[in-house]
Amino acid sequence: MNKFIPTFIICLFLVAFAKPVISQDYLVEATYLGSKTKAELFAIFFQPVEFDVDLYKITYKTFDVHLEPDTASGLLALPKVPDTTLLPIVVYNHGTTSGPDDVPSKLSGGYEVAMAFAAFGFATVAPDYIGLGDSDGFHPYLHAASQASASLDMLFAGYEYLEFNDPDLDPNYLFLTGYSQGGHASMALHKEIEDFWSIIIPVTAATHMSGPYSLSGVMRDRVLSDLPYGYPSYIAYIFLGFNEAYQLYDSIGEVFKEPYAQSIDSFYNEEIDLDVLNNRLLAYLNAGGNTSPKTMLQDSIVDAIANDLNHPLNEALAANDTYNFAPTAPTRLYYCGGDTQVPPLNSIIADSVMNELGAYDLEAINLNANFDHGTCVLAAVPATIEFFKSFLFTSSIDDLDPDAHELTVFPNPAFDFVVIDWDVAKSGCSYEVYNTRGEIMLKGVSTSNKIEMKTLVPGMYMIVCTANDETRMTRLIKQ
Repeated sequence: MNKFIPTFIICLFLVAFAKPVISQDYLVEATYLGSKTKAELFAIFFQPVEFDVDLYKITYKTFDVHLEPDTASGLLALPKVPDTTLLPIVVYNHGTTSGPDDVPSKLSGGYEVAMAFAAFGFATVAPDYIGLGDSDGFHPYLHAASQASASLDMLFAGYEYLEFNDPDLDPNYLFLTGYSQGGHASMALHKEIEDFWSIIIPVTAATHMSGPYSLSGVMRDRVLSDLPYGYPSYIAYIFLGFNEAYQLYDSIGEVFKEPYAQSIDSFYNEEIDLDVLNNRLLAYLNAGGNTSPKTMLQDSIVDAIANDLNHPLNEALAANDTYNFAPTAPTRLYYCGGDTQVPPLNSIIADSVMNELGAYDLEAINLNANFDHGTCVLAAVPATIEFFKSFLFTSSIDDLDPDAHELTVFPNPAFDFVVIDWDVAKSGCSYEVYNTRGEIMLKGVSTSNKIEMKTLVPGMYMIVCTANDETRMTRLIKQ
């Protein structure tokens, strides 16, 4: 965002709504894990950062994949700022880990990314997910609903902790992001919030990074391909996760041939981790002379997946695709062209479908044509930080108009119109409606306190009204 943003638009973004009204019944315990100084973070990230970071393990109430009460865990990373600072909040969803202990709350499993967001000024919550960390049971890998619920309840626990501890949150800013499995999880969370929670906690912006959004399309086709795949353990993990959620089969041997089934069973029973499983499966595939991942599957399963879209496994895959909605918040799908773990076609298809459905401001961006899955994160996380910071306008705080007042409009979110709740404007006002780029989308003079919004596409806007030489403004969400 290089273009000039008017001062009153900047002011508008910094005018806080009321704090989210969330039940104070999520947080179980917060445990201080330690701190990282800027010097220590520089040694990790090889670049200067803005803040020291405090780390807390959060345990919180949620539900497991069968909707039974559970206690889950995650990491809360906070920048060390003055107590009077209002912090934007980020939910960071981590990628695939090797096992239950390889999670952010145990300072593993991608916790460095959570620290990176905190080091640049964002309060960051990073859920471990159901079945990982302190949560019971086997992790329902790539199960969209439980990833979303675990992340949402972790967010609420973070709100609850910061309600009673410094620093405070700025309720105007909620950002969502995740990488790999976390990209799938963050997209599921994004849909959950926009479907059910947007009035209370509207999403400011989101980036979903290198995620397998198209399980029933891109990833299914990859499994059925004759080409080799370097990560056969993911296929086993998906089956185990979905079987945990949907009870599709009574035994692993019904789906996988030997010797694959025995090693997959060892992973399920936590006798080996995912890395060991992957090495074993690759060794078996290479020894057999056919490195296509479908070689691991029973022939009847391959035939059913390939030819029967109503087969329970295909239905489970389709139920966990995550791109079937139109975000109203600005959204970026970051990926890299050399990714062989999660094909870039996941992001390309998601971009096409979500924009066709009417996404407000969504774009898939190839950050590097040659980076693979492991190196793409090095480009995607800095791009996400810069994208999120573009909504904060922190460098312009000194230029705010001290006479700016908050405008009240309803309904908000709006559909076809808004009513201005301001006595001075009851007989009319001049108005301008800006998008998040600072572009005027509507402008006119109203003869009443009602302003038509039918021509606006869904998204986030700023509405500015002037009456009797006084100007008021507020943020507006158009559904």
